[in-house]
Amino acid sequence: MFSPDIWSKAVLRATESNLVIAKSVNREFESDATVGKTVKVASIGNLAARAKAENTAITYETVAETATTITLNIWSYAALGIEDIVKVQSSIDLQNEYQRKLGYAVAKDIDTKLAADFAGFSQVVGTLGTAATDANVLAAIKLLDDADVPQDDRFFVMTPAEKVSKLALDRWSNALYVGTSQLPVKNGQLGDMYGLNLMVTTNLVKPAGGQANNAIFHRDALALVVQRTPKTHVFYDIDVFAWKLAVEVIYGHQEMRDNFGILVNGAS
Repeated sequence: MFSPDIWSKAVLRATESNLVIAKSVNREFESDATVGKTVKVASIGNLAARAKAENTAITYETVAETATTITLNIWSYAALGIEDIVKVQSSIDLQNEYQRKLGYAVAKDIDTKLAADFAGFSQVVGTLGTAATDANVLAAIKLLDDADVPQDDRFFVMTPAEKVSKLALDRWSNALYVGTSQLPVKNGQLGDMYGLNLMVTTNLVKPAGGQANNAIFHRDALALVVQRTPKTHVFYDIDVFAWKLAVEVIYGHQEMRDNFGILVNGAS
């Protein structure tokens, strides 16, 4: 009865997914989103060269371009209340610990919605439930090359199961063990293979057990516009003697170029 429970000042934080998608998509339109509910992005098509005949007028093309609209209609938040008695009696700085978790919650919401966009790509390789093969990856690269997709800023976002399946292949193992800087891999960023920046995360859509929607894409395939970056609100509610914390974010996302992305059906 004289042996009290002693709470350690160290904590076991819940594990977190590597959030790699938001930093792999186009965010150049954010500067246009200071006001308004949408961002309209004009398209510029190619023109044709023509043969000029003597003593004849040249032909002028009529341009009728379409715009792609990014709707800024997602307002998400994470919130928490910490009662005074809990805060006073805890040996842990709960407010600081949970402010970090609130930020992670809204960041994961953004990455999760971008991951769902992969299913919108019309080009598909691989089989759900089976790890993508080297031939599947090369087929996806050919689709990008056939569409004249730029060689830089290409990504392969995959599940850990896909990473493990590639480690068995000699040509993949060096890229997966060591990142592009020749240092141990960190933060889900792996190496480079076939000109693809390799990323691994558990935060992908899993249609069923053992299945996953991976993707190979160029940065310009998807756009993310964060109109209000994550903003923290903290106030003390005297009615319940509790500190209340909330983090909010306002954003929109959109597929911009369908032929710049390939859904890679695979394993989880």
